[in-house]
Amino acid sequence: MDAHVFGGFEGRNRRQGVASRLWTPTAVRLVVALLAAAVVLVGGSATVHAGGPPGGAGGQGGANGVGPVSFFDQWIAHDSQLQLSQSGTGTLTIGDGALNTDQWSVTWQKNPSDSITITLATLIARSGPGINNVGDQYIATIQPDPSGFQLLYMHPISAGQARTFCTPAEAKAPNTPAVCRT
Repeated sequence: MDAHVFGGFEGRNRRQGVASRLWTPTAVRLVVALLAAAVVLVGGSATVHAGGPPGGAGGQGGANGVGPVSFFDQWIAHDSQLQLSQSGTGTLTIGDGALNTDQWSVTWQKNPSDSITITLATLIARSGPGINNVGDQYIATIQPDPSGFQLLYMHPISAGQARTFCTPAEAKAPNTPAVCRT
């Protein structure tokens, strides 16, 4: 009876062989999916949610009514603009306010904290004597200012002055911080 119902010992081995061959692609997909989820969970988020009551300082929509922001939004500052893609690349236009402006292709990497490191990769265009060099790096974070606006702060790793960026929506919002008025 057992041999008939279960196919005998040899039958079980044959079925197990088929199952193990089918299991291999499924197992690989499962492991890949779990690793991808772990990277997202451990790597942190590229989106900043303000939290708090709607319309309140730092709330959904925050004091600025804009809502959550991410490193992948368009960021602007006086004579500067930053646009990153999720592929680890982007463009940075950076000026000093005196008609010296560089436009760079950049690469970026996620840091263990909720920050990224931006590296100047290739000079695209230059006006004036230039203000940066290939390989210069910045640490970028998104933090709220005291009124609840989410701002991107870009700190040079070497000597230099930090830069503060806003989204275009924040720049147009009532009571926008002075650093957002370009």
